[in-house]
Amino acid sequence: MDGATRWPHLFRPLALGPLELPNRIVMPGMDPSLADADGFVTDTMVRHYADRAAGGAGLLITGNIACDPVGRVSPWMPLLSDDRFVPGIARVAAAVHAAGSLLFVQVSHAGRQTLAEFTGGEVVSASDLPCPVMRSRPRPLADAETEQVADRFAAAARRAQQAGADGVEFHMAHGYLVCQFLSPYSNHRDDRWGRDAAGRGRFAVEIVRRARALVGPDFPLQCRLSADERVEGGITPPLAIDYARQLVGAGATSLSISACNYESYRYNMPSYYLPRATYAPLARAVRQALGGAVPVIAVGRIADGDCAEGVLAAGDADLVAMGRALIADPDLPRHLADGRPEAVRPCVACNRCAEAITRGPLRCLVNPEAGHLGDPAERPAEPLDVLVVGGGPAGVTAAIEAARRGHRVRLVEAGDQLGGKAWASGEPPEKEAFAAYARWLVGEAARAGIAVELNRALRPADLAAEPADRILVAVGAEPNPPPPIAGLDTHAVVLHPEEALADATPRSHVLIIGGGPEGCEVADAFAHRPERPRVSLVELRRKVGLGLATSVRALLEERLVAAGVALCTRRSVTAITPSGIALGGRPGRADETLPPADLVVIAVGVHPRTAWTEAGSDPRVQVIGDAARPATILEAVAHGWRAGRQV
Repeated sequence: MDGATRWPHLFRPLALGPLELPNRIVMPGMDPSLADADGFVTDTMVRHYADRAAGGAGLLITGNIACDPVGRVSPWMPLLSDDRFVPGIARVAAAVHAAGSLLFVQVSHAGRQTLAEFTGGEVVSASDLPCPVMRSRPRPLADAETEQVADRFAAAARRAQQAGADGVEFHMAHGYLVCQFLSPYSNHRDDRWGRDAAGRGRFAVEIVRRARALVGPDFPLQCRLSADERVEGGITPPLAIDYARQLVGAGATSLSISACNYESYRYNMPSYYLPRATYAPLARAVRQALGGAVPVIAVGRIADGDCAEGVLAAGDADLVAMGRALIADPDLPRHLADGRPEAVRPCVACNRCAEAITRGPLRCLVNPEAGHLGDPAERPAEPLDVLVVGGGPAGVTAAIEAARRGHRVRLVEAGDQLGGKAWASGEPPEKEAFAAYARWLVGEAARAGIAVELNRALRPADLAAEPADRILVAVGAEPNPPPPIAGLDTHAVVLHPEEALADATPRSHVLIIGGGPEGCEVADAFAHRPERPRVSLVELRRKVGLGLATSVRALLEERLVAAGVALCTRRSVTAITPSGIALGGRPGRADETLPPADLVVIAVGVHPRTAWTEAGSDPRVQVIGDAARPATILEAVAHGWRAGRQV
């Protein structure tokens, strides 16, 4: 069944002002942090958008592009504050058009949600209230300055039009400058730019009016709104509807309805702990209130064809934003249009992409090419026989990449299926997307023509007899030994995280030693089992879940607390006895005893398999992934991808 038959709403064309979109799939504005330090477009940035246009998305919206250097969110944010930046945006527009898609340029200003080191020394806002995340105290814009910034937004829109963009989106959401004016939470002004909804909305309205005067009547102007800031005293859906009416009256031609600001960051980009199509109800409320006057885009973890079709069919929105899904797989629209959803590399909603751009270029757990494009790998002059040992994420990724480059690839796995720890990562509650990724790895290996041998365990000594020109060893890591704890060796049941997740025995008290990501997820799994056992999590550090994206970690900690998990941080287990579990702490802190546990889970990390690392003396052998250096799936996949490209 082709895509238009299975998902008729998703592949129905749409008129957006003078534009004709071939489908309802939008890549929303997400800054990939790929500009240079001076704010100019780079070759990698051009290719980032061109690849997603070639993948079939109907409309692409660039990430944050600052209308003013003082409005930069990061050192890698592009600028459109001067005519010097127009040629770079023109390159992006030309590449997107050549690939068959349309482009909106997102014009933005950080306001208080930035640092002085990014802006050149100054941080401004509607009021002097610091952002609780960035913490820089802003200077309130004076009346005349507010007028000037509105003009800069409008001038940036005109530059985008000159660059050949098909439209502009004004970023008025997520707590950035325009949102700071719109929100009663951050706008405490008592002048014409504040006081009430009309005053707080004036800055946004003036931006649209002034832009419309510069670009003419037919150039699309879209506004992105946070319809619920999810902070006390912030923008609520009724207030957002009021603002939406004001903006449409001023000349806005479409709306993208999102939510949150930096303070409510854990909900802003919905992770796997939040429902699919998270903010579709907000889009629905705005769309209904406006009576269909302008097209409305829904956002928030819309990552597959069925979910997207459901949002559109229900009348929640006219278009769907599939942002992280298009980072994970730029070809998602084409796969769906061809009726091949199984070929879509699934986004797992881990938010490692959002975490990456706070420190540098975009990265993606499932798509190692995102943000790290470089030159396309050349096909080898002579195909080689490549053996990959180990069928986890690193091994399968390396095998796929080597096969795509024309090599003859054989993959040997000791277990009965490919996917490795991707399957285990899909076991904890709400993480089913990781199992979908494991299924994609299995399917992609088959589509790449890789010869797979399951249930065959190779030892390091066996490699010498294997007929291969190159051997990539991706056998994963093994659990670290438990810390020295009196009585642990006599406890009836001691398991590692993967074993514990597979254990179906009802428990009354589960003790988890180690509060990293695996320990927290095991705690979450047991805390939500039908028998609701008592769960105690002991961690030496001050925080639990370190290593997860910050937004994911915050939601997971909320889940653990709500489920009654005892988070014993800055503590260690000193003894396990039949009468209880003794905890020690830092000096000056009283010792504590927990009730006896009928299951102890050791979640204290992993280490490489030494015997395999020593096999690297064979010049044909390269050890990759966790077998070389234990890390997360993102790092393992990236290592496998690089190894496959270099064969």
